Order: sequence, then structure tokens, then C-alpha cells
Amino acid sequence: MTGPAAAILPAPLEEYANRVAAARRHMAGQGMDGLVVTDPVTFFYFTGQKMPARFTGRPSAFVLPASGEPVLISWSGPETFARVSNRGYPSWIADTRIYPEVPYSTEPATDWGLVEALTDRGLSSATVGIELGAETCLGLPHNDFLFIRGALPGLRFVDSGPVVWGCRMIKSPWEIDCERKACEIGGNAFARVLSELEPGIAAREIQQRVVTYYWENGGDLDSPAPTVLGATGPGGTFQKGDVLYLDGGAAFKGYRMDFTRRAVFGPPSDRQRAEHDGMWEILFSLMDRLKPGAALAELFEYSQSLLARHPEWRNYSDHPAKRIGHGIGLENEPPSMNAYDDRVLEVGMTLTPEPKIESVDGLVNPEEQVAITETGFEQLSLFPDWTLRVID
Repeated sequence: MTGPAAAILPAPLEEYANRVAAARRHMAGQGMDGLVVTDPVTFFYFTGQKMPARFTGRPSAFVLPASGEPVLISWSGPETFARVSNRGYPSWIADTRIYPEVPYSTEPATDWGLVEALTDRGLSSATVGIELGAETCLGLPHNDFLFIRGALPGLRFVDSGPVVWGCRMIKSPWEIDCERKACEIGGNAFARVLSELEPGIAAREIQQRVVTYYWENGGDLDSPAPTVLGATGPGGTFQKGDVLYLDGGAAFKGYRMDFTRRAVFGPPSDRQRAEHDGMWEILFSLMDRLKPGAALAELFEYSQSLLARHPEWRNYSDHPAKRIGHGIGLENEPPSMNAYDDRVLEVGMTLTPEPKIESVDGLVNPEEQVAITETGFEQLSLFPDWTLRVID
């Protein structure tokens, strides 16, 4: 596909071809004949068409058979907007099917065109993956899913998680470039707002400024506001002695940054300095072990052993309930750096290692963003640096 439609896609066309090929490899390994995607984030990943995360009245679906052409089903709005604006339809898929803005009928359940699409692709008596298990989210009302299953009694639905995360956990160079750019955009916004801080500023004002700087630097317009914690003054304002916790962040072409920076209003106490510097030292020791083949559970245990050397600190990542990091991409994603995730690091994974302690000032949560390389890792969160800012 070329022309206007290709021009408005968020990713190059070869990205989608590679994602489909990877999905089919994973489908074959799981014994699946087809894949149905209804979660809005994974739908965007495969189709290039962005849908609101909470759009239950107008679900969208991507149907991928093991061979042959895929099908996209969505509400009529994107097609109408494309037509009246003389633009290409916002996807690379040729077989695009739409339904009206309101349901087909007043019946309590509808199939949104999926029964016809699955039948057309020879999947009415096949094994098809859909979002049924852990770490996946079905984007259809439950009654509609039951309706589809009843209409196709020969169809066997299974959990699509191994296919979806087999694709999404391993980032392409283009995806890592997007995360790198998101970190650059978010880092510049953090640096700018940190340089502007003064006692009495409200947490809400910090959030508003950071989001504005995201946009000015080229971030996605729907980049979420950062988490801003630590204010103890009236109206959520920062006072002398408060520690600002700033957790991003920005998004670029849908890919997110997620790292933290901290600042103290007034001279830091010995305790505040020791907590900050000591926790980043633990984080960097942990990061030194990030490489292909490293087991997530072993990384968790190593972090726990370092935290155990500081009985004066309250470990937020208490074994085995919490985690010390997670995957990052279009959202916070698998894998989890915890005691029971049995995966190992692979080239192309992007993660945010973040051991944590609880302080009287709040959470001390050093967090960086990294991409796993053949020889170790690349740190994507380079600016501003990790040091504790002092606000006079």
C-alpha cells in the first residue's frame, strides 16, 4: 500500500508485515488457526488505527488467519472521516469492514460482524486465539463474546496471550527508536520543569507544565500527565523539606517513556541524600546484570539481597508480592521483574528496572528505561541525569 493511507500510518509498512509474520509464527507454535484481536492497544499495534481504550459501545477487531488476508472491523467513524476529508483510511488492511455508529438491532447481544469475518476466512470450525487469559483484555462485552461463541459452535477459542506477547515483548529497532525519542521528549520536559521549580508551586501546576512541554517537544497529544507526589503544603503545594517524585510520561507514536526523577525543596537532610544516592546505586548494580538470558526471578532476588543490607529502609518490593520493574512499550507490559515470572531477558525487550523503598517522604523509586541488546543493555533515559535536584 502507498499513497495517503500509508502516509498517515504511525509505523512504516514493513513494521506491520513483520508483526503479522511474527504472529503467524507464534500461532503455529501454539496450534492456532487464527487470531482475533479486540484489545484497543493490541488492535493499534497490528492495524495502525488508534481507538480509545474505553470504547465498549463501539468495539473494533482484527482477524488474522494463519494464511490469507486479514480483516479489520471497526465502527463507521474512521471510514467516514477519511472519506469526507479526502484522506486514506487509517490502516494498511485491504479488507476493512464497518458497522453503523449504533448497534445493528435492539437485541441484547451482537457479533459486530465477527461471525461473518471468521466464516469468510475459513475459521468457523478452527482453533482461534482471543483475549481470554492473564495479561490480555477482551475488548468486547462478555455477552457479545458468548453470542459469537454460540453462533459458531465448531469454533474453539483459546487464550491469545502467548501470541500477543510473543510479538509485543520483543521490540523492533523502529519501536526502540520510538521509545528513545519518547525518553528524549520526556527528559527534556522534566529538565525544563525542574529548572523552574520554586517553593510554593502546586503539584497540578507541575503536571500542566510537563504535559505542555511534551507537546512542544513533539510528544503525542494524548501523552499522559506525569505522576507528581510529595507535596505537603496547602492546596497540594511543595514546601521546604518536601521531596518531589516525578514519574513520566511522554509518548511518541504511541510508545511511552517511564522513568523517575526527584528533587528536594531546600537543603537535603543526610537521610534524604543517603536514601536517594543509595537506591540509585542499587539500581545501577541491578542494571549491570541486565543481558540476554538473565532470569527475571534471579534479578529480583539479587535486588532483594542488596536491599536486605539496609535494614533501616522499608523495602516496598517485599518478597514475593511485589515487583522491581516491568516491560514498557505501548503501555506498561510484560514481563514483570518479580519472584515468579519464569521468563528470561531477550534481545529487543525494553524494561524499566525500579527497586523501591518507602520513606517518610514517600516512595523512593529509582527508575530508568533500558533496551536489551546482544551484549547487555542500552539506557534510553539519559537526560536529565539521576542526581537529586536541590530547589533553593
